[in-house]
Amino acid sequence: MSPLSISITAVILGAVWWFLHIYWITKPPSNCHLRLPPGPRGLPVIGHLHMLGNLPHRALNDLAKKHGPIMFLRLGYVPAVVISCSTAAELIYKTHDTVFASRPKAQSTECITYGEKGITFTPYGSYWRNVRKICAQELLSASKIESLAWMRHEELVLFLKTLKQAADTRTLVDITEKVGFLVENMTFRMLFGRSRDERFDLSGIFEEIVGIVGAFNIGDYVPFLGSLDLQGLTRRARKISKAIDKMLEIIIDEHEFVSNQKHKRTDMDFVDMLLSSKHKSTSAEDQNSPTFDRASVKAIVLDLIFGAIETSRTVIEWAMSEILKHPNVMVRLQEELTMVVGDNNIVEEAHLSKRKCPGTNLGLINIQLVVAQLVHCFEWELPNGKTPTELDMDEKFGLTMVRSNHLVLKPIVRGREKFPA
Repeated sequence: MSPLSISITAVILGAVWWFLHIYWITKPPSNCHLRLPPGPRGLPVIGHLHMLGNLPHRALNDLAKKHGPIMFLRLGYVPAVVISCSTAAELIYKTHDTVFASRPKAQSTECITYGEKGITFTPYGSYWRNVRKICAQELLSASKIESLAWMRHEELVLFLKTLKQAADTRTLVDITEKVGFLVENMTFRMLFGRSRDERFDLSGIFEEIVGIVGAFNIGDYVPFLGSLDLQGLTRRARKISKAIDKMLEIIIDEHEFVSNQKHKRTDMDFVDMLLSSKHKSTSAEDQNSPTFDRASVKAIVLDLIFGAIETSRTVIEWAMSEILKHPNVMVRLQEELTMVVGDNNIVEEAHLSKRKCPGTNLGLINIQLVVAQLVHCFEWELPNGKTPTELDMDEKFGLTMVRSNHLVLKPIVRGREKFPA
């Protein structure tokens, strides 16, 4: 045979092998009679991925209306059951929560979770329970959250002053951007003891992580494409992980240096407490307990940044959008706040505690405080004379469901006496 014939034969055999490989992987085993929920007919290799579109949550809702509240889909090679009824959701989240506690592995997150040393992407087990216990008892306890109330108050006052300046000059305000900046400052101060550090682009690093983790990665659903990194997400994740690690190493070194001084800080931030937990874990020398080391500290810090910033600012943004969309709700809320807080005061955490349940977590406190200030201290106008019914409520899919366009409003002060000097 000529070299050309050999090459053509090799290509044909390779193509046949590839199609057979795909067929046997995607074909359900003949001896396995699983009683799967109903679902739409999928395609080879990609399964039902093509049905999800740009807004998967809406596409899944439409499919559930047709195929039922418990529906089976195949996302590439990944089998999935979609739950759309409260009864089944309760069974998963409460009755059998430990069975479903672990998250699926993803290429991008493996690069930035320090070998699954945090909470969010760590499989359920003894290490996860130990880390969760440390966070619940030492970082997010009621006493610790209360001890940082002064810091949240300081950031809120600065936030209100910037909004008041915009109101005085009748300037439009990007609420999405301002709220994001506020939540970031609160979070960074609780974690690191400072709101901003000129040495690091904390906001830029965080935005890059959110973009990578929230992006659809074909390699997570079609494994044989994973090594190709067709979208460049793994490459981006590795690059940003180096920047993250360099930043966290410097911050941890500085905290350890201060803790070794004779005059130790009394106002410990979250990094201080995590390092203290690490030292306790090392000195305990309990062979049965999972290792809590420096990588654990860095991974937990990243998880706390994710949990505190992205979810809080998204909820605040949508809460304000819904309140503006329904003026009667705005009026009722302002009346109630005036009754509880008074015309000439800003909303304090003490006002919230009269209505909240014991153990309300830090994220909810931040959300309640910020939304309450926005409603109590200002009236709001939409740009270009738009009415509430014309407010854009389109969403964009990602790590969280953010608005597709920033919420931009014009503030009008309600009661100038309430603003601190």
